[in-house]
Amino acid sequence: MCNLLVLLALWLIAPICAAEASPQTSLIVTHKLPELNSDERVLHEVEVLQLALDKTVAEFGPYELRGIPPMNRARTLVALSHNVYPNLILQMSYEDELAEQESLAFIPFPLDRGALSYRICFMRDSLNATAKSITHLDQFEGYHFGIGIGWADGKILRHNGLQVVESNSVVSLFRMTKAGRIDFFCRGASEFFYEQQDPNSLGLTGDTHLALYYPLPKFFFAHKDTQVALNRVQKGLEIAYRDGSFNKLWSKRHLNTLERANLKQRNLIQLENPLIKHLARDYETYLYDPINQ
Repeated sequence: MCNLLVLLALWLIAPICAAEASPQTSLIVTHKLPELNSDERVLHEVEVLQLALDKTVAEFGPYELRGIPPMNRARTLVALSHNVYPNLILQMSYEDELAEQESLAFIPFPLDRGALSYRICFMRDSLNATAKSITHLDQFEGYHFGIGIGWADGKILRHNGLQVVESNSVVSLFRMTKAGRIDFFCRGASEFFYEQQDPNSLGLTGDTHLALYYPLPKFFFAHKDTQVALNRVQKGLEIAYRDGSFNKLWSKRHLNTLERANLKQRNLIQLENPLIKHLARDYETYLYDPINQ
């Protein structure tokens, strides 16, 4: 009888012991892989995501990052709105229309601190003299700007009266610029200097006198059903910002290239962004101003 009671007790506690011994299930978080090896925007996005998740391991447990192939913005929106991948969290340019979609949620924290709002343009060498003389928006009349399909930049440029040519990839935009189908292919400062070293940029150069500026807040977006993961990332971002690790990471990716862009000495053409009319301006607290530093 005693042996039977002992066996019964062991049988009852066995599931409890097994549960305590088994490792905690990892939270799967999906991100997009870069289109180019030099795609600093996406590389920084993944590093920030990892930093935020690392900061919250003690409270929320382990995680696993999984990459998906690069896709254009239109396909990205389909993947997000249909919740195709587990906990897909992506950096995207804010648009009122995007934020108002019932299926999506976002964190109002500017991941690039406004660095990608300053645009430097790839162009053919034959346009360097022209670019040097441009000081006003209306002097771009007759020129074509290359933009990826679905990018917020296209709507912004059109709103400001500029002509836009769209393509489905960064690689094809470089090719079209080289071939003369596009006059200006403008990138964020950090993107520009890294991509200039990439073979896909086809040896295109950029003017040292001209830059565009339009507010282009970059936030993490996700499907509303991934709110638990998004809340964890938001908490991790707040921790990382307070302890200085976010700014350390941001400086590694953006500060040197912003200084190298020498924006104070350029003709800075300012454009209006009509896509952020309903966005609260609290996010501006985190922005970095390279002109007045």
